[in-house]
Amino acid sequence: MIKDFNIGKLNLTFVFRHRWEKEQRFLSNMFNTKELGLFWRKEMVVGRRKKGKAMFDSDNMVPSYMFGINLVVCKFWVNFGFNSLTIKI
Repeated sequence: MIKDFNIGKLNLTFVFRHRWEKEQRFLSNMFNTKELGLFWRKEMVVGRRKKGKAMFDSDNMVPSYMFGINLVVCKFWVNFGFNSLTIKI
């Protein structure tokens, strides 16, 4: 289950995955790892200031933060991005 929220320029993404979901191709590798506990990650993502080829310049990158928890049968994480570009697939 994935829920996206946009509050002004703040992008929030909540993700909850469990072992019994129907999309097993992606999840089979996710639950084979034996990592448990809390995790966090900081990544640089594409910002909204520039368009076209200039979108991927290094001065258009903004930080995105991910905080989550890994359990035996489920995983949950929240992704925070301020002024970052999001694409719905």
